[in-house]
Amino acid sequence: GVWSLPAMSTAPQQMPYGLVKRGANGARERSVSPTITLYENRRAALENMARMSNMGLHVFHPDWQQTPGGGMPRGRQYSTSFKTVTLKILGNDEQLTFPVQTCTRVHDVKENLARALTLDPESIDFIVRKGCSTRKMLPSDEMATVVTVKGIASFKPQKHRWPHPVGIIGAGYNGLKTAMAYIKSGDTNFVCFDRNDQVGGYCWITAANKSSKLQTEFGSFHIWWGEDMVTEGCQYPKGWEIWPKKAEVLKHFHYAAEQYGVLPYMQFKSNVAKLDIIGDRDHHEHYYKLMVNSVESGDSREVNVSVLYNYPGCMTRNRIIDYPGEDVFGGLVAYGMNDDCPYEELSGKNIAILGNGAFAVENARTAVEHAANKVYLLTRRKNLASPRVPCWFVHQGPVPTPGKLVLDMFKPMYELADFGDPWDYWSVNASKDKSKVSIIQNSRFGIGDVTFLMTLYGKLEYVQDTLKRLTHQTLHLTSGRKIEDVYIILKSLGLLGDFTVDRLHKMKQMVGQWCDGDWRRPLLIDAIGMNAANFTTFSTGIGSHGFVNTQKYLHDHPKEYYRMQEMGLLKQLPVNKADEELDKPAYCYDVKYAMGAAIITESMNPKLSELSATDPEYKYRMYHTAHPLDFYLQECINDWDNYQKMFKEQGCTREYVPYPYTKEMIEGYFQTYEELTHVPARASGPDMSRGIEVPDNSVGSLPSWAKEEHQLESLSHQLARDKTWWAQQSGNKADLFQRSDHDLDVVTPERLALKA
Repeated sequence: GVWSLPAMSTAPQQMPYGLVKRGANGARERSVSPTITLYENRRAALENMARMSNMGLHVFHPDWQQTPGGGMPRGRQYSTSFKTVTLKILGNDEQLTFPVQTCTRVHDVKENLARALTLDPESIDFIVRKGCSTRKMLPSDEMATVVTVKGIASFKPQKHRWPHPVGIIGAGYNGLKTAMAYIKSGDTNFVCFDRNDQVGGYCWITAANKSSKLQTEFGSFHIWWGEDMVTEGCQYPKGWEIWPKKAEVLKHFHYAAEQYGVLPYMQFKSNVAKLDIIGDRDHHEHYYKLMVNSVESGDSREVNVSVLYNYPGCMTRNRIIDYPGEDVFGGLVAYGMNDDCPYEELSGKNIAILGNGAFAVENARTAVEHAANKVYLLTRRKNLASPRVPCWFVHQGPVPTPGKLVLDMFKPMYELADFGDPWDYWSVNASKDKSKVSIIQNSRFGIGDVTFLMTLYGKLEYVQDTLKRLTHQTLHLTSGRKIEDVYIILKSLGLLGDFTVDRLHKMKQMVGQWCDGDWRRPLLIDAIGMNAANFTTFSTGIGSHGFVNTQKYLHDHPKEYYRMQEMGLLKQLPVNKADEELDKPAYCYDVKYAMGAAIITESMNPKLSELSATDPEYKYRMYHTAHPLDFYLQECINDWDNYQKMFKEQGCTREYVPYPYTKEMIEGYFQTYEELTHVPARASGPDMSRGIEVPDNSVGSLPSWAKEEHQLESLSHQLARDKTWWAQQSGNKADLFQRSDHDLDVVTPERLALKA
């Protein structure tokens, strides 16, 4: 039979009356409308097309050989009707069922099945039974309805087994996350090295002060972030502190490590001092020989690995800037890291913090909690800071929150604390009507309500200026202003990378997120700065989850990477070169670079996008479980009130300041969010009576996007416009396509007919 897939007419269609028949009781019954039957058949045909296309099979569009009204067809004709094929694996009971067209050839199915299973097509044979005998099908044969497949073990892609373990350098957030992902998938062929004696990494073990707090909510940060990472012991993170301090953060790392069982695969107090590539780097058989030194004894050992994940942590060297007069300042000059500031001595004293990044804001909070009289935050220009409510809102949103809404959510707090209009900050780039906006700055948002409250109570003063020189407990600024009676100066001027990382890999550049373009040496850092028009997160969880899943998928299925490489992946990826004059190693890339590399990589393989298919619903459900709005808002108000009580105990006399956000206000943000994104979201959270729908990505399944009718129609049009593959198979384009001049967008009565 012939089926036709035109564009659906947008003109209203008159529904014909159905035929009348009588039921068993003599009552008149209306038969199914022919129009409904036509629609249902058409929908089924479109879904079959989607299944075939999702497998990579080539659909023969019937419009190509339609003849003008009533004309007789000429030349070779192809049967475009659908049939169901069942594949059976020789030697086991596993089966696979999917639609094909009558004209679908064996070689098309075999090649795409092999690609889906990352196998060589030549290793697969199709066997068909003919009477009492069987025969091997030829590539040019039309597909039979029941076929036995020889040469595969399963219809599910099999993971590649590397000859040596997978190596992981660093047991901080990303290293631990990677180890957990391998354990969760049932793969224990890995080893993780870390210089510390526990999990947690440099950032939280060494750099953080004992009073350091997580600025974002725990839900956005917890290390088992992701629906695929949920286990019986690691559920949605309900019951943990919302903004935990250092000890609680480290506790959660240890909890996850024990729950997942990764500790036996950790080699603590071990430093990877040298790396040699054994074999040609471009050949699949190469591997890496590591020289690993014991931090305690200095003894060395060699470890061979086939893949090497690299997590050097955040940048670890303080930016050193010496100011004239430091020798006569007479107070302490420190960096506010690793407890190098004697906060317990700050009571009643003034402190100056140089810089305006997240760590500078964190140190201001800590100083005031220790009863500092006043904190001066000295910065060349004032960066945007985020109150807590917008941070929570971004993290619970199923799709990215538009920058316009983010800035509008900043406004109540900014107006209260006289911070100015967030739209006027130097890092904001907006259209004239403010319908579109991007935020670009060199540091991330400092997040917290207390920053604004400290300003209201006179405990914190932002000073937009630069330091010229120092005299005894006095800062002399470029503008001529003096800040006197300062007891401590903290230099939060940013961090620098460590060229040791570049030297270990003998590299001068990163290509994408791979060391010197070597896809088996991925490297991830906490990328520098901010560059976004829409915001998915202010934290680490979702980005780390996506990176680990992407890299692990490619390492589990290397043929997928090689296919992407043949498509020119390495030529399209951004390159980040070392710059010794700027003291910037190659591995230190900014957030724009990281986003570009991830987007390009994912765009070249649809299977990578499928790895994050559950992320939107997961973050929405998880956040409203771990931090439901009513509870979260009350915790924000409690913290707000407790700080005011603290300031009054320290001698402040200002009247009570009400919290600037209300539930009604936040419900209004949800309404705006839905208007801007066209994605429904409620302040009360999602319907938790149903579970997250995990897309069926098995071979031959209906892709998730095919549930939308406009997507199916779009697919039909796309297929109708590309005749290349079938023209090559025919060898005679004139005979194959009788209607090559036919306008596929014209809807005619003939094309609206769908014949069984």
